[in-house]
Amino acid sequence: MRMPTLKSEKFIYMADGFYVYKMEDGYAVKDKFGYTLKTSKTVKTCERYVQQQLQERRELERYAIEEINQDKN
Repeated sequence: MRMPTLKSEKFIYMADGFYVYKMEDGYAVKDKFGYTLKTSKTVKTCERYVQQQLQERRELERYAIEEINQDKN
């Protein structure tokens, strides 16, 4: 029976719950639970993914705040 090999990963940075790692064969973005959200050959692709997700999150937060403020009026 073949034993699974452990892939080495090196932590690069964290941005608001997104963790970017250098893997043996590229880069990966993981969430706080360790689930892989994005993999790529270049770190730039992972950085773009993280920035896009953060921008979407900010837009949704703005929308929610506007809805709450409208409900108060």
